[in-house]
Amino acid sequence: MRNKWGRSALALLLAVTMIGAGCSTDWVHQAREIIAVLMPATTNLVILVATVRGQEISAEDLAVVQNAGAEVRGDLNVIQDLIGAYDSADQKAKPGILTRIQSAIQAAQENLQGLTQGLHIKDRTTQAKVTAVLGILLAEVQSLAAILPVVQRQGTGIGGQGAEARSRGAGVRPKKPLSASAFVKSYNATMRARTGRAELDSVSVGLQLHGTR
Repeated sequence: MRNKWGRSALALLLAVTMIGAGCSTDWVHQAREIIAVLMPATTNLVILVATVRGQEISAEDLAVVQNAGAEVRGDLNVIQDLIGAYDSADQKAKPGILTRIQSAIQAAQENLQGLTQGLHIKDRTTQAKVTAVLGILLAEVQSLAAILPVVQRQGTGIGGQGAEARSRGAGVRPKKPLSASAFVKSYNATMRARTGRAELDSVSVGLQLHGTR
């Protein structure tokens, strides 16, 4: 998990580069695409956990996971609505909306971590599969969060180039946040990965994301 938080920090630095290069007006479109794939991905994760219950996960733990999944989907709906509000708002209103978006993203992160707390799966292979999918979800939410501080600084007149220069001075090479299409590829590859358990593999292959960019 430390590596994933490190990736989030790295994604923030690269978001500076991306926006400093003139992509700031595209962040709304990018964020919408990310939300559009995170919603079904979260639903499919909960379905995957539900299929491995019985001897591997208790009814109580399943309820924790289902509740956390519902909370995450609710957070994503809020973020989606706020992004739409930001897109049509005047300049004075935008900073406040960004703050609300940031809070909703933080809530989504916390609820995804709540999924982790409910994952008391006995079989190690199944545990590893579900944890890998959850890690991809967390990393994508963190990439979404990485865009916002840069947008906020730009709105207050703090230039992206200065932040980029500081990144170079620190010897850190920024990495671009995962796009929605790249997320789908990574998510589906993880779902397709064979575990040696026929039933688990059959279910997870059927939970790939389709019809998304």
